[in-house]
Amino acid sequence: MSEIDAALLEKMEEYNKKVEKIDLELAAKRNEMMAPLYEERRKVIADVKHFWLTVFRNHMGLNQIIEEEDIPVLEHLTDVWVKHDPKEIRSFEIIFTFSDNDYFTNKELVKKVVFKDNEQVAEPFTINWKDGKDLTKSKRKQGADDVSDSFFSYFKDEDVTIAHFIANELFPDALSAYANEEDDMDFEDDSEDEGSVDLSGEDDDEEEDEEPTKKKSKK
Repeated sequence: MSEIDAALLEKMEEYNKKVEKIDLELAAKRNEMMAPLYEERRKVIADVKHFWLTVFRNHMGLNQIIEEEDIPVLEHLTDVWVKHDPKEIRSFEIIFTFSDNDYFTNKELVKKVVFKDNEQVAEPFTINWKDGKDLTKSKRKQGADDVSDSFFSYFKDEDVTIAHFIANELFPDALSAYANEEDDMDFEDDSEDEGSVDLSGEDDDEEEDEEPTKKKSKK
């Protein structure tokens, strides 16, 4: 590479860093402005029975990872809330609040994603399952060769794909999903909601290679 090419490359990198900085600032500002509306929505849907279960089941992307045995548990899901780190928007928590149930003792399940070393890392969360109720223990479906993972398996998973999708796509558009109006909403489109701002901290090419479908493993 010539000295001219090297100098041009350096300028391009500096330019891209400036663009990224502005994109992140805009995304943070948008979250700040939307926060009161999310609080308002929270009050509106507070008494809607099975609101979040309906959102999950209506969504053509998320419903792929919900098993039948997950549904009785998700019927107790009363609230989903996303908290972004005000100093680093790519770090966030998704808080799932549950009413008392026969499956686990936790009142809240939290999926935390931290941006560090120029990438997002999901921290595993421990669910305190009651005896004999652990849905994350793989069970072979009758007549099937594959073992399907429960939705709750993702709380112990370090993959950020689903967390990123819920935080930046599903949560902002929950009302549309509830009304079943999200015809084109899918995992692959999870960067569109933030004004096309990439909050994943990963290269676009890498994201395109990852196709987040239902996880299955052989017994």
